[in-house]
Amino acid sequence: MPGPARRDLLKSAAGLSVAGVLREAAESAAAAEVEEPPSLRAQRREAVGRRRRLIYNDDGCGPLMQAGCRTREAFLAGPHSRMPAVTGTQVDSVFFCSGATHVLNHPTAVAESYADVAERYGIGGEWAVFRDNLRALERTGTDAVRLMSQHCRRHALEFVYSHRINDIHNTFLPVERSTWFREHPEYWLNTPEAAARAGGGNSPRHWWSALDFGQPAVLEHLARIQEEVCSRYDVDGVEVDYFRSPMFFRPNLDYQPATPAQRAILTGFQRRLREIHVRAGNRRSRPILTVARVPATVAACRHVGIEIRTWLREGLVDLLTVGGGYIPFTEPVSELVRLAHGAGVPVYSTLSASGLRGPENRYSTAEAWRGAAAVLWRAGVDGLVIFNLFPTGPEPRFQELGAPASLAGKNKLFAVDPVRILEGDLVQGIEQRQALPLSLPADGAPATARLPLGDDLAAAERQGNLAGVALRARLQPARAAAGVEVSLNRARLTPERRDETGGWIHLQPPARRFRLGRNAVTFRRPGGLEGPVEVVLLEAEVRYR
Repeated sequence: MPGPARRDLLKSAAGLSVAGVLREAAESAAAAEVEEPPSLRAQRREAVGRRRRLIYNDDGCGPLMQAGCRTREAFLAGPHSRMPAVTGTQVDSVFFCSGATHVLNHPTAVAESYADVAERYGIGGEWAVFRDNLRALERTGTDAVRLMSQHCRRHALEFVYSHRINDIHNTFLPVERSTWFREHPEYWLNTPEAAARAGGGNSPRHWWSALDFGQPAVLEHLARIQEEVCSRYDVDGVEVDYFRSPMFFRPNLDYQPATPAQRAILTGFQRRLREIHVRAGNRRSRPILTVARVPATVAACRHVGIEIRTWLREGLVDLLTVGGGYIPFTEPVSELVRLAHGAGVPVYSTLSASGLRGPENRYSTAEAWRGAAAVLWRAGVDGLVIFNLFPTGPEPRFQELGAPASLAGKNKLFAVDPVRILEGDLVQGIEQRQALPLSLPADGAPATARLPLGDDLAAAERQGNLAGVALRARLQPARAAAGVEVSLNRARLTPERRDETGGWIHLQPPARRFRLGRNAVTFRRPGGLEGPVEVVLLEAEVRYR
């Protein structure tokens, strides 16, 4: 084994000492002190403050997965392109994800492309189509990132390269296992064998392919990918997507928080990436913004190793994109919004088609998207990130979600998120206290859920714009709907109808009972009702004239 590789392996086996980690972090901090000329600092401030009503996060695969996407026209304007739906809407910025962490859908000298991996390991099927399209674009002297950059320039859209810094889709997609990854199992947080023993997909151990950020070689490889992107492409910024997926250190495998030394490692890494972006901007005389996508609360950030207060204090980020959009109605973003705004950093919260589903797909409607967007605007975000939405035609949501004014007077559905919509996605053991289900105590004590509203219903009623509002809750078991009492903001409500078959309680409170912001909906079970009782759904449907 070569000397450097052996030293890396021995360092991994022995574990980094706290002193060594802190020393490396301090060295990274010193290296990151790159001078930016005053003219570029002024440009950076202007770029930070530009309008971003909607950010469309494009996962980069769409048209390339379809046979025949071998030309600029097919990629940008073909039947599977997403750009026609984006252009001329409230979308002001496109964040483009070119593949996974270390397998990319553009040519690369420091990592590998999907075409490289498919050819090297004989992976066929849809990935053979992907391979052929990538190679065809390369033969014409272009690629997906270059085409997207050029398109955004022509249409005055901001273009940001989004790097999923620890994507775990390669847990089940062999085409996203690069040669570098395959040859270094010591860089993985877990193994397939241990993952199989862990059971279901909600266990962090299931996602065995997550990279171990305690390995210096991992950080080096990821940094070199960003260096190459910044030197090769005309980008306005780079998003370091820590949310996809938020698991970087071994304690997280057991739902334990990252240690102080591990948090220092991640801060040092972020300093290095900031340095890369600043240096590249200096070379081209136009700044490259540093964006970080992080969990939506300070506690969740610290759990996975992100010292977000330090990052903001040291100016390691220009913009924050937060959350995954999996709890779109009740994502607790307010704390992070206040913290970031205090540092002059705009915040953009995520709405994801993966999260706006819910049981029986009931939250995929336009009304639900509007409700979730209204709540986030009310929380003070500077714009919204649209994620995992793949339009191939006109997309009405791009015309109305990007401002409170364009949402005003439109029908909406507000809800308390059922946490079960997180099934199948990585959950880091951070308790979602704002989400359902809500257990009702057997002794008849009250239990309260907080229903967020982004519209002022009382004001709408006074203005004659409100047609009606319906409040409904679903209980398990269904028979509990017969006797459970409901109050809204301390006012006892009389149900309009009780459905003991479906478990629904239907109510129509006066609009004046609702508050703009969080509403306390309190439940109390009657005596004599045995067994567990839960509120599993809670919704307010708002209709305008």
